[in-house]
Amino acid sequence: MFKEKLNKKLVNALLEYGIETPRELQLKCLSRINSGADLIGIAPENMGKSTLIMIGAINKLKEAFEDAPRALILVASMEKALAMKQQFELLAKETSLRAECAYEEGKINEQNEAIYSGTDLVIGTPKRVLEIYFNKNLNLNKIKLFVIDDAETMIKNAWQGQVDRLGLSLPKCQHLVFTENFNEKIEKLIHKFMIAPTVVEVSG
Repeated sequence: MFKEKLNKKLVNALLEYGIETPRELQLKCLSRINSGADLIGIAPENMGKSTLIMIGAINKLKEAFEDAPRALILVASMEKALAMKQQFELLAKETSLRAECAYEEGKINEQNEAIYSGTDLVIGTPKRVLEIYFNKNLNLNKIKLFVIDDAETMIKNAWQGQVDRLGLSLPKCQHLVFTENFNEKIEKLIHKFMIAPTVVEVSG
């Protein structure tokens, strides 16, 4: 059960969502995420990575606070951003937490306004998130949690520069990186802002 590691509102939402027992990756990572440690999670698809990211973020942020986001999650596509936000809305529905998405297919002016108006969590593609940051509509000074979902796709899409710029623009915070495989390219992607992270690997 999740009870020992998560707040009651989140546990209730998980149970209502039909998630009673953590999967292997979640079981191995949750206590480390809750402790504030930097972490690299290595696992195949469909191992509960997105749910783990949402659980970790909601449990860390707890309730809405001021206007600047406190968590930034980089994803590979519009579809992934929207799916993750939908999951966030299900799991955070007993809280006051807010989330906004940023992706190239959307109107940047609308995304600028939504994020600038106030949110706790930003989920987006590196290219669009960096654009909004350059437009001075994304305040990164309060970020407590920085997550890279599917690091391999970041490299495949040639987003290393955007990830690097965002990672180095953040204050001291917790970093989580998830990938199907860990190699030299991914190590190069994260080495400037992750120092001695815990590595958790699940084979599936």
